[in-house]
Order: sequence, then structure tokens, then C-alpha cells
Amino acid sequence: MIETHIEIAASPAIVRDVLLDFSKYSEWQSFIKLLEPEDSSKTLQSMEPGDKIKCDVDGMKFTAEIKENSDRLFQWQGPPVFGLIAGLHSFHIEPANNGASTVFKQTEQFTGPISFLMSPSLLGKKILGQFHQYNKDLKARAESLN
Repeated sequence: MIETHIEIAASPAIVRDVLLDFSKYSEWQSFIKLLEPEDSSKTLQSMEPGDKIKCDVDGMKFTAEIKENSDRLFQWQGPPVFGLIAGLHSFHIEPANNGASTVFKQTEQFTGPISFLMSPSLLGKKILGQFHQYNKDLKARAESLN
């Protein structure tokens, strides 16, 4: 599992709004190039478990399935790659300081026969760095709107 977290001096509502406003992603980060509902009548905010989302994350293009979309968790399951590995990606939004700030946690849980290769000390090292940078960029964006 790869896991990062950061405290953001903005309310969970602001963090969630920034997180789910994909149209403005290019203004504040470069890791995630595309997050788009497969059903064009939906928005990221209105997606429900079972809905499909088109993704381009650092050049990896895939369609994932939404597992949860709540105030505290936006999560998708990536498809298995050649039956060898799949990832469950999660953005956790937890209130802190009586809701005045947010603890944002980003995780990727890998499954499959070669999932051990994605540990933070092996191939997952690059992803860990990308998650840290994304978190810092999200923090800067959300705090600038606070």
C-alpha cells in the first residue's frame, strides 16, 4: 500500500470542491491529466458507486469504477492489468480542528500476483513522490481559496 497525508488549512468542503473540480486541475497540478465520468450527463460530484470514470494518471489511461463518493471519501477501482495487478485509489477527506482544517490522505492499495513490486521501496517509490507532490499542490490550491 502507498499512503500519504497532509494537513490543509481549509475546511473539508473546500478541499472536496477543489478535488472534484477537474476542469481546473491544469491550473494547480500536473499528475492527473483526466478524470471524466464515462456518462457525460454526470459530474465528478454526482458519480455513484458502479459509475465509470475515464482516467489519465501520469500517462496511464484507463477506465475505473467508482467505489465510493461521499463527503469523506472519493474512491475508484482501477482495472486489472494483464491479470497481474490492480489498484484501489482513495482520496480521504477528514475534518480536523473542529472542521476548520482537513487531513487529506491519498492511498493506493494494489492487489494481484505482482502487487509486491509496488511497495514504496520498489516501483512504488515514484508513485509515492507523485502523491506527495499532488497533496502539496492540493494544499496550496485549497488554502488559496480559504
